[in-house]
Amino acid sequence: MPKVKAQAHILPVMIGTAGHVDHGKTALVRNLTGCETDRLAEEKARGMSINLGFAACRFPGLRLAGVVDVPGHETFIRNMVAGAASMDIVLLVVAADDGIMPQTIEHMQIVKLLRTPRVLAVVTKIDLVDAELLELVKQDVADFLAHMGFAGAPVLGVSNETLDGLAAVREALDRMIADVRARAPSDRSFRMNIERAFSSKGYGTVVTGIPCAGAVHVGEEVELLPGGQKSGVRFIQSYQLEADQVEANVCGALNLRNIELAAVHRGMTVATAGSYQPTDAVVARLRNVSRDCTLKRRTEVRFHTGTAVVSAGLRLIDVDRLAPGREAFAQLVLQEPLVVAAGDRYIVRSPAPADTVGGGTVLAARGRTKLSWRSPHVADRLEQARRAAEAGDCFLSELLLGPSGILFHAELVRLTQRVPEAAARLIDAKQAAGELVPLGGGAWLVRARARETAAELKAVLRAYHEDNRHSLGMEAAQVVKVFGLETDSYSRLAEVVCAEDPDLVVRQDRLAVGAYRPILTQQQARLREKILAAVEAAGPRPPARGDLMRDIGVSEADMRVLCRVLAEERKVKVVRTNLLLYSLFDGFRAQLLGLFADRGVVDIGAFREATGVSRNMAEALLEAYDAEGITRRVANGRVRIGDPRPGAPADGGGGGG
Repeated sequence: MPKVKAQAHILPVMIGTAGHVDHGKTALVRNLTGCETDRLAEEKARGMSINLGFAACRFPGLRLAGVVDVPGHETFIRNMVAGAASMDIVLLVVAADDGIMPQTIEHMQIVKLLRTPRVLAVVTKIDLVDAELLELVKQDVADFLAHMGFAGAPVLGVSNETLDGLAAVREALDRMIADVRARAPSDRSFRMNIERAFSSKGYGTVVTGIPCAGAVHVGEEVELLPGGQKSGVRFIQSYQLEADQVEANVCGALNLRNIELAAVHRGMTVATAGSYQPTDAVVARLRNVSRDCTLKRRTEVRFHTGTAVVSAGLRLIDVDRLAPGREAFAQLVLQEPLVVAAGDRYIVRSPAPADTVGGGTVLAARGRTKLSWRSPHVADRLEQARRAAEAGDCFLSELLLGPSGILFHAELVRLTQRVPEAAARLIDAKQAAGELVPLGGGAWLVRARARETAAELKAVLRAYHEDNRHSLGMEAAQVVKVFGLETDSYSRLAEVVCAEDPDLVVRQDRLAVGAYRPILTQQQARLREKILAAVEAAGPRPPARGDLMRDIGVSEADMRVLCRVLAEERKVKVVRTNLLLYSLFDGFRAQLLGLFADRGVVDIGAFREATGVSRNMAEALLEAYDAEGITRRVANGRVRIGDPRPGAPADGGGGGG
């Protein structure tokens, strides 16, 4: 890796070739750039490109644009796909003595699936045909491009032997480079799919490729994926010129520290450390581009993205069969993990016979989740994700199609695929737009998935009611456990799901299905009234549980149920083994807090004097307030440590065991 400092202005634009084998792509690149992109001995011996070739094309004003030369033979379509993923301008090369051939068609299908580039058609070998045939071939090429969706693309002629027409091709490229639409700025972290890896004497392992996101600078930490081996960027070259950084859509070579060459291969990814994770499944939009192959609901394919290709199981989500020219949603389960992100383009090819059958856009890289088109929630989410990805909102697309609509902060940051500062800005923006709802406890709910979350919780509640017929509803701790949340998330979660589904209600801080009512027998209902009347009559001298059972004639089983029901209704608070009116329990708490107004410690005597309860009851009450987290016991009494929690879950009949 010679250290020659870059003087030219390197443009973030990639020019790529496409076309049938032996139509003169490599010769055209050599004439445009002065570089021989066929570097392998086998390529030179056979006169045919096998691997990708990279070169820099110079334009006026010391501007450099990258050129990627792809192999034309059908055997090396994998390599062609790897190059086509980065093309902003496509040089479609068609030999005048051959015209449009099978790989011409397949290459343009692949290009269109992977990108929407500008196209410049170049008819080569014009020195081998007469003027009449040349015009016929040019018209055929123009008609073909119009059919492919590139109407109006320039069609020029050139001879790689005499160089006739070469200046016009260079001038057309110069105009196209100026017109290439600037990509929307993105602060996604650096990611580069590795095209080649080799060892350089005195430097060690070098990886090359065209970054698809972000930028990396000399000295920054990166990681090799899959695997996660960390490294530092020791040295960078771009088009054989030393550079301080390499950015998206510029060919780069990175010298990596402490990475053995044997650990690296094509198809791997080098990326900003901690920003990306490999996946073994994706959800995607798929278009069938074959002529006569109808894709079945489940099909084995070869999945191409970036510089990688793996076998995959393709499952159509919203249709049973996908005819040529039609689109559908699909899930692809990969046999090997890859670094893939929402917004990435991909190709699928049939393994036998080998042919390009489709491709499209990745909508989510967390795709190993059950997606049934019969669910209205899934159908709606897929459509929203498609629109988000088309609009460039890849973060929202990922949020819509992941395994859960509730995520914790670390997972959110990872899905942004940005460094923490940029991730925080994006998360804040989504929250401000109402697309993310903070639940507290470090968790967020995807607003578009609130109805789905409410439906999931409703199913859990119905099962709970069936098993707990005497309960008012599910306690906060049980609700949040469904989603692995902290109790701090309960209030906001309950608020959101109840707003989404009016059939969900909160009763005494418990979540329930609105139509549900606790079930008591007629005898239990009469006993409930008797117990409540006795507790009300007792006032600050609460009766013991056992005494009530004896005096009223309540069985152990019924007493357990009724204590729980009265506690959930906030009619009665079970304090140790005594039953106290809940209104008195709340009032005694207020008196306790009032005592702290002029003292730091409240002893049991002061509390008894204020409330008029017995010593045993005073001790039991203070223990209950300790359990609520508003006081803590010290040697001389209690100190205040928090605020009362009037919405805390009721005692489910403690002492009733």
